[in-house]
Amino acid sequence: MKKLIYLDGCATTRVDDEVFEAMLPFLREEYGNPSSPHVLGKRARRAVDEAAASVAALMGADPADVVFTSGATEGNNLALLGMFGHDDRAPVGGLFCPTDHKSSLAIGRALAARGVDVRTMRVGPDGRIDLQHLAGLLDLHSRVATTAWVNSEIGTVQPVAAMAALCHEVGTMLHVDAAQAAGRVPLRVREAEIDTMSLSGHKIRGPKGVGALYVRPEIRHRLRPVMFGGGQYELRSGTIPTHLVVGLGKACELALARLDAERRRAVELRATALDMLRAGLPGVRVNGDPRHGVPHVLNVVLPGVRGESLVSSLSTVALATGSACNSGSQEPSHVLTAIGLSAQDANSSVRICLDASMPFEDLVLGLDLIVERARDLAGVVVAMGGHAPFSPS
Repeated sequence: MKKLIYLDGCATTRVDDEVFEAMLPFLREEYGNPSSPHVLGKRARRAVDEAAASVAALMGADPADVVFTSGATEGNNLALLGMFGHDDRAPVGGLFCPTDHKSSLAIGRALAARGVDVRTMRVGPDGRIDLQHLAGLLDLHSRVATTAWVNSEIGTVQPVAAMAALCHEVGTMLHVDAAQAAGRVPLRVREAEIDTMSLSGHKIRGPKGVGALYVRPEIRHRLRPVMFGGGQYELRSGTIPTHLVVGLGKACELALARLDAERRRAVELRATALDMLRAGLPGVRVNGDPRHGVPHVLNVVLPGVRGESLVSSLSTVALATGSACNSGSQEPSHVLTAIGLSAQDANSSVRICLDASMPFEDLVLGLDLIVERARDLAGVVVAMGGHAPFSPS
């Protein structure tokens, strides 16, 4: 079997070996329910509490502020739906970012169907929210505004602290989807005065099916549960999956310890990838503004190449045209069209997500294959002997 070069880390990541090892005992020997009063239950509860401390450390929060969930999608639903009730009488509103993940945008549509005044923030060509426009949208009826801290397709970092300040001037809460931000930017949720924030384990080399929601204690009373049961958490019932929670805790611990080193490594990998694309494919353009983005995400227009055709034709390189939630759609990316790209350019774009732990040789091999296949699809005439393999200066 040929080696697969994985360049789709925004969709999911491989579970880290240390995370896997930390989870194993809680699948077999330490199988107690954390809510049980006996010795196995107490040991499981201790492991859950330790995991909560690790998650909170990555967030810049206190362990008591952490609610374990099945992932960022559930966290977004708990936070955003939980701020509204079916019996709301006064006019209420919510503000959504048009480039966010569909797990947030779909909530906006559901709220609009309930009669909530859903408004859309404006973004610039770099994907950043227009703060002046946001300030004009906010009023005393605005209950919550929401955004992704880091965009999943172009890597844009939103000014969440400035957004929180604007929201709090009129009593509006700010929810942040940090699925792509965790492990890539310092979160410091208390310092930024964010009200609620979600993340997923599988984006940071943890297991799928587990995540966490931060809830600022000062606003916890304003959230309503959206599911009911044994009351394991005030906001989220259900048996706590100890092995998944332990895996998330370990993944958060490692992500925090590696944050600075992995960012520096991602900067190097991005520079190499961009050099190779520009050398092999004239006219390549970067979507978004790298000055306001994370280096791990590189989204580019490949003129004359349909992104879906490129992705599907590469048998040994895994990359994507955009967020995994859009993979079955034939429509151009809503993120790229929102920042002003034409449908043609959006359909000619691909997203390369860089794993800071990947060998440099794997990146070069992967980009060499991407360039070669893109040239074939674009009908570019290559001189006899092909193009030379990339060699960094």
